[in-house]
Amino acid sequence: MQRRRLGAGWRTVQIVVGVLIVLWSLAPLYWGLVVSLSTPESIRIYPVSILPAAISGGNFARLLNGSATSGAFLVAAGNSVIQAVGSTVLTLLLALPAAYAFARLRFRFAGALLAMITLTLAVPIYLVLIPLFQYATAIGQVNTQQAVIVVLASASLPLAIWILRSHIVSLPADLESAARVDGAGTATVLIRIIAPLVAPGLVAAAVVVFLASWGAFLIPLVYGGSADVQPLTVLIPTFASKFSSDLGLQAAAGLLAVVPPVALVIALQRHLLSGLLKGASR
Repeated sequence: MQRRRLGAGWRTVQIVVGVLIVLWSLAPLYWGLVVSLSTPESIRIYPVSILPAAISGGNFARLLNGSATSGAFLVAAGNSVIQAVGSTVLTLLLALPAAYAFARLRFRFAGALLAMITLTLAVPIYLVLIPLFQYATAIGQVNTQQAVIVVLASASLPLAIWILRSHIVSLPADLESAARVDGAGTATVLIRIIAPLVAPGLVAAAVVVFLASWGAFLIPLVYGGSADVQPLTVLIPTFASKFSSDLGLQAAAGLLAVVPPVALVIALQRHLLSGLLKGASR
């Protein structure tokens, strides 16, 4: 009887903690929705209310009605898609063969090199921003999509290699040996054997890289500060100036900006969890 009471009490604690975590996580989104649906006058009302005093869709309309503000927002949204997708594809193209090499090939200093690559995860990105910026300036790649994509990919590459290597190590080597007996080369083994078998790891790495690239601010600000290259993370803060701040417009833009990553995580949640958990077990 005592054990049942303790078990029931523990389950109650878990439920309460879970509800609190959910509320804590959703509260910023809810407040952003309230501000985005409020009129400029109702935003200034004090004390504030958890419900909008007057509901208006004007902030969303300003972002989607074809005005100058809407045009800038849509261009920035397109830049976010280009940079996030581009860096994700580039990272996976580089990470998969690198992970395979570290998992299967035997070469000198492989362990030390892998450790160095992994340790770069602890290096703050601002330590290398200036040297890379000087190099990008020297070759004429400042304020270009490719510069932003390459730097974003380089920042995400170590984590992607670690995730994919963990998946490849868990595969039996007999599958590759059988394919090589049939005449398959390394590229064929990698594309036709390894890639399909580590699909959960690829999905997990792709989602992690996409989310990191979509939410990046410092790298796009430094390497793509011009209006035709800047993504949403750089554009949205410009809705506030030293003398004024359009809070409703900022909140509406922020809510629209989180739709793609949230939709991606929801759609690939099962594959993301299995890929990350398996990657963390090695």
